[in-house]
Amino acid sequence: MPKIYRTKRIEGTTVPGIIHNGSYFMINVDVYEDGMVNCWELVDMHGLKNKLEQGWLVTRIPDEEHLSIFQLGYYKVEKADWLYTPETYYAHIQQTIYQLNPDAANIYTIHERERQLMQQRKIIYAPKAVPFYIENEFGYSTVDGSGFYIFYRGSEQNGLVYLNVYQDGRVDWMHDGQEHVSDMDKVQELFEDGTFFTDCNQPIQIKIDGLATLTLSGSASASSVDKYAELQEMHTRLQGGKTVMEHCRDCYHAYLEEPSEYNREQLREAYEKIPEHQRMFLGDMDSRDSDYVRIIYDPEDKREV
Repeated sequence: MPKIYRTKRIEGTTVPGIIHNGSYFMINVDVYEDGMVNCWELVDMHGLKNKLEQGWLVTRIPDEEHLSIFQLGYYKVEKADWLYTPETYYAHIQQTIYQLNPDAANIYTIHERERQLMQQRKIIYAPKAVPFYIENEFGYSTVDGSGFYIFYRGSEQNGLVYLNVYQDGRVDWMHDGQEHVSDMDKVQELFEDGTFFTDCNQPIQIKIDGLATLTLSGSASASSVDKYAELQEMHTRLQGGKTVMEHCRDCYHAYLEEPSEYNREQLREAYEKIPEHQRMFLGDMDSRDSDYVRIIYDPEDKREV
């Protein structure tokens, strides 16, 4: 018989969480109205309980351990006050689902057959969540976005916030239970004046809404300048434009086809416009940006084919 498939939009929200996979990783735990939860794997509520019991999803980090925040940095947890135990965190996610879906309609449970099929096919579902805001309730017009974690210097409390940019240039974030809405130009000023920051060179208290208040120390893997450039890249991508990374790949292939000094210089200019912490994503997981670096800065070193 012929095969077909369909896709369905399932809405939800995020709550902060921590994955313990060798190291500790800060994540958004995606919670959906159908009762499914993504914690680096899409699971139902039974699966969520297993993840908590196995210590894959944790509610606290021991003092002196480090917390990795994707494309932001690797920070020592000097001390912390944690809000949840595994049991209360599970109840918190249950309550979040109830707020999304008060009637508990169409709650999804992964059947044993489906679980076996995924194991047989050696696949793990971890769909990427897409931030959005509702532009107009009439016709339910929404605008998609993208975002990342960044530190925010509030008037009373510093926080770790998730900064979202949208296709139309809106930028928003939540801090201390309050939503802040801005635009790209005003947010650039906040990066320049240090309101948004990346380094914790001296121990600093940081609040993660809905998870903990921590004292962190450590250097960032990205500067504030590079994080704003990353935000610009996201905005360009959402608008359908060519990002500096895509332009750099084009220059790379142009050089491979015609390895002239002109094309090498074009590649160098394109490469150096990419935020430094993102250059590793130019290649695959093994090569990263090594061939770009070789061509630009050590052209006499010939690649083995």
